[in-house]
Amino acid sequence: MENIINDLKGFFTEFPEYIYLIIGIVFIVLFIGVLKNKSWAIDPESGNQRMFYNTLGHNAFRISIGVIYLLGTIAGFGGFFLYLK
Repeated sequence: MENIINDLKGFFTEFPEYIYLIIGIVFIVLFIGVLKNKSWAIDPESGNQRMFYNTLGHNAFRISIGVIYLLGTIAGFGGFFLYLK
């Protein structure tokens, strides 16, 4: 297990642009979950998120979280493509 971690560490040290790609993929999966109204992408876990969920309501919270996930997707893929140059 330690060898795998060291290999991954070496890979991401040599090619750090793939960290941005992974971030972009995670955020696009979450964004698709918000678009399909899946509870695993919208369900507030922490107390702060639950407060916003109760204040804004389901649809407004879903839209605001969707915008945040979309910005994360753009930033992740943008960082990947800018880092490739």
